[in-house]
Amino acid sequence: MPEGPEIRRAAGRIEQHIGGRMIDDVWFAFPELAEQAASLIGTRVSRVDTRGKAMLIRFSDQRVLYSHNQLYGIWKLHSEDKPPNTKRTLRVRLSAEGHCASLYSASDISLWHAENLTQHPFLARLGPDLLSQEVVPSDAAAAQFKAVS
Repeated sequence: MPEGPEIRRAAGRIEQHIGGRMIDDVWFAFPELAEQAASLIGTRVSRVDTRGKAMLIRFSDQRVLYSHNQLYGIWKLHSEDKPPNTKRTLRVRLSAEGHCASLYSASDISLWHAENLTQHPFLARLGPDLLSQEVVPSDAAAAQFKAVS
């Protein structure tokens, strides 16, 4: 099972591969996401960050792709013309200027608007992420108080 530091490293690799690039194709396995795929075309990947074990791919239109690898999920990076040779099940593919990031075998995937992300059931329970966020002592104190209340 991937842990927080592994997800942070994967986010860094994804950001290097497609960060700042314009999305020119999107594919989602889940029907509720598939109907939104075309609306991401033409946006840019503005940032890739993490919260705990969740990956957050942020787009220039303020939407955020949330994914949690759970036990078996894995992101694979490749060129558009050379998909990975794997027996895993493709869940998401983001293509940007010939570069692709493909998520396999994960099942916890959703698309959010950035201003609503704090309402995500998993993210709402987490405190600040020291690997991805600028955290000041008052943030940590507020998270501790929230956990105790």
